[in-house]
Amino acid sequence: MDEDNLSRALIIGVSVFIAIATVSAIIMFFNASLDVVRSTGAGVDFGNVYRSDIESTLLMSGSGNYVKGYNVINLISYYEQDTRVSIAIQDIKYLDESGDVKVYSNISIDSTNSNVREAAYNLACRYIMDNQDFTIDVQDVDADAGIKIITLKGV
Repeated sequence: MDEDNLSRALIIGVSVFIAIATVSAIIMFFNASLDVVRSTGAGVDFGNVYRSDIESTLLMSGSGNYVKGYNVINLISYYEQDTRVSIAIQDIKYLDESGDVKVYSNISIDSTNSNVREAAYNLACRYIMDNQDFTIDVQDVDADAGIKIITLKGV
């Protein structure tokens, strides 16, 4: 009979330990979630985050560093409807239907017509691969008015 009581005591002890560990884990998860919500506050200003990403891409101009295709897509998405900014994308490498690497020589997003700009943007997005490297050159024609010429050249 003593062994039976000992077994029951061990089972009860282990069960209580598991219950306490489970409740503690739930409380810790809940508190961590509350901390995340508090630190987020009213929300993230995605406009400022997006603008910071664009500015950091533009700062790569003339640095000798490369920007990736996904940065190029973000950049042209940002300036797609801004007629003060002219964008030239050169030497875009893409894969054709048979899997061969081809080069699209030049796409210009420089029209004042929004439909023409959108068509050029859609064409560029169709051919730019996310992992292709590009060099970037930014010329401020009139910094006060925001007039720029951005040249992206595939490597």
